[in-house]
Amino acid sequence: MARHHQFSVDRAGHSVTVTVHGDHPHVIELLVDGKELDRRAARTGSWILDAELATDPPTPLRVRVHLPHTASTPRCTLEMDGREEAMPQRS
Repeated sequence: MARHHQFSVDRAGHSVTVTVHGDHPHVIELLVDGKELDRRAARTGSWILDAELATDPPTPLRVRVHLPHTASTPRCTLEMDGREEAMPQRS
């Protein structure tokens, strides 16, 4: 059975969600306010996904996804407004 992990935060009135699907290879999706802005196939290692919040002017953001070589849980961090924070995993 394929597994998935989902990470989500709300910032500036917008929802930023990352979903990591499957085992190997993984598929990473980046959604802002429910709209898919980036999707890619990925293997183990670190991946960077860039997007913008629909603000005036647009607010750039960067998500770093680390896919470990072991069966442990992926990690995600959000970089926005010069700050970096871990994205909590949703249950």
